[in-house]
Amino acid sequence: MSFTHAIMFHHFHNQKHQPSQGSISSSEFSNMLDWLNNSFNILGAKEYLNKFENSKLKPNDICLSFDDALLCQYDVALPILRKKKIKAFFFVYSSVYSKKPDNLEIFRYFRTNKFKNINDFYKTFFSTVEKELSENLFFHLKEYKKINYLSEYLIYTEKDRWFRYLRDEILGPLRYEKVMLKLMEDKKFNPKKIIHNLWMSEQHLKEISNLGHVVGLHTFNHPTKISKLSYKKQQKEYEENYKHLNKIVGKVFSMSHPCGDYNHHTLEILEKMGIRIGFRSNLTETKIKGKFEIPRKDHALVLKEMKE
Repeated sequence: MSFTHAIMFHHFHNQKHQPSQGSISSSEFSNMLDWLNNSFNILGAKEYLNKFENSKLKPNDICLSFDDALLCQYDVALPILRKKKIKAFFFVYSSVYSKKPDNLEIFRYFRTNKFKNINDFYKTFFSTVEKELSENLFFHLKEYKKINYLSEYLIYTEKDRWFRYLRDEILGPLRYEKVMLKLMEDKKFNPKKIIHNLWMSEQHLKEISNLGHVVGLHTFNHPTKISKLSYKKQQKEYEENYKHLNKIVGKVFSMSHPCGDYNHHTLEILEKMGIRIGFRSNLTETKIKGKFEIPRKDHALVLKEMKE
């Protein structure tokens, strides 16, 4: 891969954090960094930004990024980063520090930890949604296949893509939440018992920043389809995110697009806010079209390459 990009990380597991779909251990993470270091030049976040702004990035220059302010990143990945003296980007959405955190990560925990496996969840979810959609299901399935939905995300299985199509394109946030809350009720799952173990604290964010890592924007509520929001609603997502993080770590100048979704309004808002660098969530575009569109490669694809 002869173009500059970032490696994107989300979930990790250890004795405290249960294994889940796509999660990796500390040893896997450490081995991955060693493997990457043999082929690429891993830059610290601030060095990557400096070289990017001065047009000095080389094709083999990469950086590391972590999305969603997950506590498992602090517990599992951060000690490895400190040992290897690598500074990374950490992209944070702020609703998790409010009285009403977005349910995205809670729902993810539920579907990956409270069923026999992810396919067991999908069986239950699809059955529930299919009853709700009834006669419209065939039409939606036909449209889904026609557009080859999310085919650019090579880490997703067919069921992963169909789930995300139903969630983001058909149900929408409110109906999806209703379905998931009903499934959680059926399973007698109480999110209050696990919520303390999902995200970093604000003190953790301060510590990460003080260690030289870069904390950046990831919206306030982490909408999975921000491009469907109006200009004003998108602006509010980023401005509230900015105000929150600015109070904790000082001036914020970086970001990543939640679920890789954005439109021209998003880019205009980020430009007006003075954000200096932004990242996508896939490699469909290997050339950097703009300063908010740097490609990222999911760590699952790196892990797959390591095993080949």
